[in-house]
Amino acid sequence: MGGRFLPCERNNNGRPGLSVPEVTNFLQFYQQGGVFMHLITLFTLAATVLIAMQGLGLRDLARATLQGTQPPASATDGLTRGLMVAAVLIGVLGTMFGLMEIAGALQTVPEAARGNALLRALPIALTTMTWSLMCIIPLVLARAALHSAEVRLRRLRPA
Repeated sequence: MGGRFLPCERNNNGRPGLSVPEVTNFLQFYQQGGVFMHLITLFTLAATVLIAMQGLGLRDLARATLQGTQPPASATDGLTRGLMVAAVLIGVLGTMFGLMEIAGALQTVPEAARGNALLRALPIALTTMTWSLMCIIPLVLARAALHSAEVRLRRLRPA
């Protein structure tokens, strides 16, 4: 059925539920860094919400600057930075686990096939680091733009 997150089809017993191929795909996703991917995504979403809150705080800062009142302090900046760093570190951790898995698996592969096995395994191991960087780089740029705007607004404040 289209449009549903997890399609509810008849499984092998004729009951509603996930079929064997769907469960296999789901397990392969987790074996290829899925748990780390979910943590990175959750931290990225949380940081995105905090950056959006900072953007809304700029409106209050601009209003306070125009009125000559004391502007509010940004309370979410440290937490945003921490979430972004944590997402990247989880990507590094996932990559390290992937590299350890490769090292263990290569010992079971015959000598002649190790080169091909390594070439096939490395992209999977690097997926979590790539995903964390893909998520965080736009947030770093957005945070820098907001910080720049905030600094400019605070300089406009009348003495």
